[in-house]
Amino acid sequence: MKRLGIVLGDIGIVFVAYFLAFLLRFDFKLELGNFDLVRQTLPYLLIYLIAFRVFSLYRGIYYFSSFADLLNITKAVAAAGVFTAFAVLFIRQGQFPRSVLLLHPILTFLGVGGVRFSIRLIKNHLNVPRVYSGNYRSVLLIGAGDLGESLLRQMLKTKEPCYKAVGFIDDDPAKWGMRVHGRPVFGGRKVLSHVLARHQVDEIVIAIASQRGELVRSVIEELRDNPNKPELKIAPGLDEMLRAPHAAVSLRQVRPADLLNREVVKLDMARIAHSLEGKTILVSGAGGTIGSELCRQVLRYGPLKIILIESHATSLFYADAELREKSANVKIMSVLGDIRDQALIDRVFKEHKPQVVLHAAAHKHVHQLEFNVHEGIGNNVLGTYYLAGAAHKHQAEVFLLVSTDKAVRPSSVMGATKRAAELIVKNFAARPGRTRFVAVRFGNVLGSSGSVLEIFQQQIAKGGPITVTHPDVTRYFMTVEEAVQLILQAVAMARGREIFVLKMGTPVKIVDMAKNLILLSGFEPGKNIEIRFTGLKQGEKLNEELVEDSSHCDDSEHPAIMILRPDGVAITDVDKRMVDFEILSRTATSATLVGKLKELTPAFVPAPAHLLSSLPEKQPS
Repeated sequence: MKRLGIVLGDIGIVFVAYFLAFLLRFDFKLELGNFDLVRQTLPYLLIYLIAFRVFSLYRGIYYFSSFADLLNITKAVAAAGVFTAFAVLFIRQGQFPRSVLLLHPILTFLGVGGVRFSIRLIKNHLNVPRVYSGNYRSVLLIGAGDLGESLLRQMLKTKEPCYKAVGFIDDDPAKWGMRVHGRPVFGGRKVLSHVLARHQVDEIVIAIASQRGELVRSVIEELRDNPNKPELKIAPGLDEMLRAPHAAVSLRQVRPADLLNREVVKLDMARIAHSLEGKTILVSGAGGTIGSELCRQVLRYGPLKIILIESHATSLFYADAELREKSANVKIMSVLGDIRDQALIDRVFKEHKPQVVLHAAAHKHVHQLEFNVHEGIGNNVLGTYYLAGAAHKHQAEVFLLVSTDKAVRPSSVMGATKRAAELIVKNFAARPGRTRFVAVRFGNVLGSSGSVLEIFQQQIAKGGPITVTHPDVTRYFMTVEEAVQLILQAVAMARGREIFVLKMGTPVKIVDMAKNLILLSGFEPGKNIEIRFTGLKQGEKLNEELVEDSSHCDDSEHPAIMILRPDGVAITDVDKRMVDFEILSRTATSATLVGKLKELTPAFVPAPAHLLSSLPEKQPS
């Protein structure tokens, strides 16, 4: 009935506008002949109603009329006006006041558009709260852009408001002193303390979708010495909502990832879909942080089947359960086993014929592998060799190795094993066959299991102290979602033989991260929670690198991905070397294995402890 009312209203507007156009043309003095002219040409106005239907003017929800609807009305009225003018002038042989043909579409546009936007204005006006109850929270919005405006609009439209916007803080001087929906833009971040002193603010909401890290850090620092400490929250942007469609999209607490000053990754979704859709994808290490996220994101591109290989039974159980819950038409195949089990790997490739292999299985803890050399070489080196060999033998389309910045000038067993894995992949890439072998190198993943972030959070929960190895130690960080997005982009770009390097931005000082986490937890660094420096552990570096020489990198087709130019380092006798490692891993000492690892990766500088004939009886804590 409401839609019928709009249709009848439009009919009335078209006819009234037509009559009004005649009145305006003849100064509101219509003679009898003009009345006859109006009556004779009225049927031509049906062209307007046909145009309104063709341009779908009756499929919109009028409460949400927008600029797009206005543009649609313009197209419909313009098209109807042109056809009506041609019809009238042709039938009447030009004997018709042409100004009426110009005035009528204008008046019709004003009437049709005015009715729709009046409906929206009335709806908004009725929804605006007149009285705030005592249960509302006063909010200061940081960011007077699209996200901030949208957030304020939602607050104003809520019938029973729980938030009342005080105003905005924005670093754009052009907005200072202006108003958004009646709320003032006080100024930049420098006036934050002044605003908090003058206004009761219960929450500060960061309403900026990307590169919010430096802003979040500065606000936290500003609140540090302020007597009023409002709760700091983040308004999720559209990209964050789409990445987690089943999660809540309301205002949320600040997360450590918000401290990173990173842009939202733009992906070539069509290209990624082309490389994954309808295919069988194998993910090794599928229960780990990177592996499980790879499975989640691959699922979105509609593969035929995802094969999960994982040696940790509990991790595999949960990864399998999550994927089965989310998958509709995608087959999930879980394989509990070790990538060093050649018979198992060969059987999986024979039975399922994976077309894309994403190799994320690896031992990653630097200090741990310093005292477990056999395991590090067995998993990270031999495991990569066996999996790459199976991919080559069974002619998979793409094999991608997930590597690390610790492979650059390695000072640890872990870094050297990952550099060896890169060289193994490089060797297979040079062999004849259809498989495209590539590697992707990046830094630390924020919040991965056993990461520094997880350790800090546990230490804060216990009341401290937070332990940091060195005051100047830095690391590259990105979120697991971003890392996996770029891994899949690299799969789509892979031609073979590339080492892709993800642009990680600026390295983060670990001590600064520790201080910010303490502040986010509501404590004072050095006052409530102590920061204690313990010294670098065996195998650790003060600073990590993504490449040996930045001049050896070329830009790729994606702005966040570089391609490492071939450095000439290669191993031709990889098969013989792997046989040697197989034998030595069963019989040799750790020192002997480290020596062999250095032969394979000459840039490796092992810790002095490895130069001894045997490991110390007691490992340092």
